[in-house]
Amino acid sequence: MNQISARPTEGRIRAIYHRPSEVREKVDKQLAKTGGFWLGKEVSIIQVLKCLTARRVLNAAKILLSFILSGITKKNLVWGVPVVVNIEPTNICNLRCPLCVTGSMSMERPYGRMNFATFKKVVDEIGDRAIYITLYHQGEPYLHKQFSQFVAYAKQKKLYVTTSTNAHFFDADLAEEVVHSGIDSMIVSVDGATQETYGHYRRGGSLDTVLKGIRNLVAAKRRLRSKTPYLFMQFLVMRHNEHEIPAMQELAQKLGVDRLLIKTTQVMAVEEAREWLPKEGRYRRYDLSEDDFQVKHGGEGVCPRPWLTTLVDWNGKVVACCFDKNGHHTMGDMNSPSTFSEIWRTPVYEDFRHRMLNDRQSIDICKNCSQGIRVFV
Repeated sequence: MNQISARPTEGRIRAIYHRPSEVREKVDKQLAKTGGFWLGKEVSIIQVLKCLTARRVLNAAKILLSFILSGITKKNLVWGVPVVVNIEPTNICNLRCPLCVTGSMSMERPYGRMNFATFKKVVDEIGDRAIYITLYHQGEPYLHKQFSQFVAYAKQKKLYVTTSTNAHFFDADLAEEVVHSGIDSMIVSVDGATQETYGHYRRGGSLDTVLKGIRNLVAAKRRLRSKTPYLFMQFLVMRHNEHEIPAMQELAQKLGVDRLLIKTTQVMAVEEAREWLPKEGRYRRYDLSEDDFQVKHGGEGVCPRPWLTTLVDWNGKVVACCFDKNGHHTMGDMNSPSTFSEIWRTPVYEDFRHRMLNDRQSIDICKNCSQGIRVFV
């Protein structure tokens, strides 16, 4: 939980915010007492440790070693299966966020919801070796009526499960269902401290509904005496809301979430960069000039994602990376007779990894990749 006092003055908030390392140290010490050691800011290490088995540790060692040796030798070596599996329950959303391919209606693939059989096949085939499942990609996960069943099934396999939501659906009943499902953590998007600021980007959204949903989740955790899901309130820093960081810190404290995540924003075009990127350079993941923008140190070197992670879209299509939002690089189909292990080693996957090793600049989705930079402030 953010350790800023309940009603700090604006000056004190700014002073604290400009000492981020000191604040993080104090926060992490406090969280250590409650099982909240974090990995990559939004992952509870203790919850991950609960999921480890000898088989999973061995697989992680094998796939990591194969990636390292692949990078050194420039030969495609693959031992084991991905440690992290990204699964998209749906690419449908209730909001119209302009920088999102779903919200802006620029999605090039069909809209739909994953059926349980597809999800079960993925989990059954690699759930004994994978460690971590992210149940989101594009769209709002809780628009899938079987979402809690997805979570519960993955938790039966003792996998770490997380999701990301805009939190418009958490009445008291669903909040209890969420806790009972066993989900380990949840990112809740709140990009403004007032309705005017929030609604400027989260178009069609209601800040009051979101805050009520968060309170319902916090209350359900307390009522059921559960530490999970760890709630991470995420704030995308943009030009119109960068002045509200102190207010968001105070709001996170009042709501009782486990951590506030301050994240940089992704853009796809110069026009978007000019309109949405914050004025303060440290809140941008891009170097911005008058007529161009470029990721700061991103898209360089050999990326571990094609070895350590994979993504299954709602329709069962397997793609190599979460930056492939439109599914241009399809590696296989989990709704076909093929197993994941067969897809994992298909010629098209092999070719993608070979290009990553030897000609990364030819891969279009790498051009806006955040690898090698901090996406969280």
